Amino acid sequence: MENILKLAAQKADSAEVVVMRDKETPVFFERGQLNKISKKDTTGVALRLIKDGRLGFATSTTLDDPKLVERALATAQFGEPINIDFPNRDFSEVESHDEYLASLTEEELIDDAHSIMDRMAAFDPSIPIDLYINQTEKEIEIANSSGFRGNYSKTNLGIMISTRSAQGFREVGRGYSSSRYFTFPEMWLGQLAERHHQAQNRQSVPTKKMPIIFSPGTFGTLVTRLLAGIDGTNLNAGVSPLEEKIGKKLFDDKLSILEDPHRTWGIFSCPFDDEGVPTNPKEIVKDGVLKSYLYDLKSAREAGCESTGNGFKRGFWSSGAGDKPTPTPTNIVIPGGATPIADLIGQIEEGILIEGVMGAHTGNINAGEFSLNINPGFYIKDGKISGRATDAMASGNIYETLTSIEAMSSEQGLLAMFGPIGYGPYVLLPEVSITGKGQ
Repeated sequence: MENILKLAAQKADSAEVVVMRDKETPVFFERGQLNKISKKDTTGVALRLIKDGRLGFATSTTLDDPKLVERALATAQFGEPINIDFPNRDFSEVESHDEYLASLTEEELIDDAHSIMDRMAAFDPSIPIDLYINQTEKEIEIANSSGFRGNYSKTNLGIMISTRSAQGFREVGRGYSSSRYFTFPEMWLGQLAERHHQAQNRQSVPTKKMPIIFSPGTFGTLVTRLLAGIDGTNLNAGVSPLEEKIGKKLFDDKLSILEDPHRTWGIFSCPFDDEGVPTNPKEIVKDGVLKSYLYDLKSAREAGCESTGNGFKRGFWSSGAGDKPTPTPTNIVIPGGATPIADLIGQIEEGILIEGVMGAHTGNINAGEFSLNINPGFYIKDGKISGRATDAMASGNIYETLTSIEAMSSEQGLLAMFGPIGYGPYVLLPEVSITGKGQ
């Protein structure tokens, strides 16, 4: 690493080397039987350099690549103009690596899977179960010509359990992820069995505005649209509706959104971003008021401000050393309320509990629009779930929808959008447009 940096610094104005080492062990059970287990061990090396005001970039799978610097210099001849300074600042250590989790063998992961399925069978042995467990370990090391040297490692355990219908289709599911080893909660398994049975009664829903409860996972699809609005790149391009809105009250008083990169055992906890900028907790929304934007080095320089420590090589579709840093949040945290989800359901005369969606990426995300096929969702009638909502869609714009929030649950789960983005409650919105086939 030092040799690459030294050679690059000799031939360019400044340089940065990022090394990402990933170990992954996914285990998949289908209908209660082991279907697949595999192990991946990869290394990614990325070199960014700046020469004559232009960006050069090259990647490799080894630090011993003799032509890495040469390739980066060649791309700099035609690279995009860039004016950034690679940082060299102190950072705080973050607890994100669980030695016990990292030490688990394939056999122990399989044993954990059998334990989860046995506990699920105690609720109803007739329910067909699919189970996915993924154990990962990641090491990130960064060095640049400004003198920065930093490295950290993190582990993660992800568990997803889902049921199948009599026809063989996925029915309902529940998942969780943490940097620390955990036991899948008994309460969630009981809820999953209950939802599976409720889903057997299919019901069409009417086309109208009605109260909607978004699960933590599905509420993440709405939060992602807000995050697009505070993305420094979008702000600079003039495609965000949140430009010059800092300090403005835009949402319901009940909505507060934090970004906490130092959360103990958080799924995205880290001491610095993928550009070596220290991370710090920040308020994004406080009591409905917009408080901050997110920037990486490039977007911050273009905006005339400092990076917020959010330059990560991570997006919807990929994550690796070869990706371009973009303004990306770490652990999004939404404080919940005091009402159990059962009581939120109990206060609805007619509405829908949305626990899954399809088409989360559709609509004008930057503008806050959403058009979500509900799958699965549950029709609520007179304070009780009466069956699975079929052929229904929820649509709207978060900058209108989130101005009124009825309540938030005391329970917390994973916010998600093609994968987890943080932690939050069930959220009851009093009026969302639903398109259905019922009367």
